[in-house]
Amino acid sequence: IGTSMSGIANFADRKGLPVLRTWMNEGYAVVKKYDTTYSEWLGIRESIKTTTVKPSGTVSILAGESPGVHWTPGGEYFMRAIRFGNNDPMLPLFKMANYRVEPASESPETTSVVFFPIKSGAMRAERDVSIFEKMNLAVIAQRYWSDNSVSVTVTFDPETEADKIGTVLHMHDGQLKTVSFLPSGNHVYPQMPYTQITKEEYEEAAGKLFPISLASVLKLSEMPTVLQMRVRLN
Repeated sequence: IGTSMSGIANFADRKGLPVLRTWMNEGYAVVKKYDTTYSEWLGIRESIKTTTVKPSGTVSILAGESPGVHWTPGGEYFMRAIRFGNNDPMLPLFKMANYRVEPASESPETTSVVFFPIKSGAMRAERDVSIFEKMNLAVIAQRYWSDNSVSVTVTFDPETEADKIGTVLHMHDGQLKTVSFLPSGNHVYPQMPYTQITKEEYEEAAGKLFPISLASVLKLSEMPTVLQMRVRLN
């Protein structure tokens, strides 16, 4: 089935780990109950795996929550960089609305990067959380909720935590199916998905934006494919 959770880190910060474990346990039981019920109705075997934790980066932003099992990389205020094809009908609208738009460093001929100033509901930024706490939360999600591998990338401070990766892996040996590690920072590589900014920088960037009308995009989407190509070429 693949029923996922998101906003896990924010929930843990607000409610505490004991409440989180209870919600996961009870939620998992409900998912299994309905899987059994519908499998019997359909005359098929029950699902082998019913739950997961996806990255949920962009979807979580729409709800103002932390992505998947991760803390919000940019904390309360950040720039979210999203890539669009250069032929995407939304791209001219972003430019007219005064969003920051740059050619993608890896493929400038075909792709552009749009930067969105975001104010989230995060209590802590990812960089404010230790490598040990990040791993522990992923292990809790794996143990109490997810049948599939928990999608988790543990960021670490390359100056103070790089030598602790081995210790963390040893502590949680056999408790996670997969895990990735990534050095933290705003400039690890060009045009990163999340860049932490200050409240003042957020207000300055957001204050320059204009409303976007989606009418032209909706009209374009209703046209036959051949006409869409002609409109874009013109």
